[in-house]
Amino acid sequence: MKLANNILTHEVKVCSKTPITLDMSFGFGVGDFLAVTKLAWEVYTAYKDYKEAPDDFRNISDEIKSLHIIVDRHKDEFLNTTLNPDEAAQLREILQGCTNVLEDLDRLRIKYMSLGSAPGSSSQAIDRIKWSQENIAELRARLSSNTVLLTSFTAR
Repeated sequence: MKLANNILTHEVKVCSKTPITLDMSFGFGVGDFLAVTKLAWEVYTAYKDYKEAPDDFRNISDEIKSLHIIVDRHKDEFLNTTLNPDEAAQLREILQGCTNVLEDLDRLRIKYMSLGSAPGSSSQAIDRIKWSQENIAELRARLSSNTVLLTSFTAR
């Protein structure tokens, strides 16, 4: 993370070659929603591409897609909504939580990149064993929690 001109810049490797840069300003704006929407979509499509991966690896993409839908659906509402400073800070915190869990999920995907390769490779067999031992329950809980928080906030 870097700070320049009141903009916090996140660099996230969404695929092995291309980093995505997300800018979230300290003031709230629709750009914050757009950044989270873009990241959620990129991470979702990256997980979906792993056709040979274990079911729970691929299934987490459905939860990522749910977060994407919620963020994307509500971004337009906030174009015409004036939030008081406390509400803006709360929404910024929720969006930051969404960004953090998406970045963690993407790092996990990159760690187990071989699961997307053709079946039969030795690295894929080893990663399948490691993946089965990896506890993704905490990441899944964080993803669900952030989706619920955002849904609750927008229903206010």
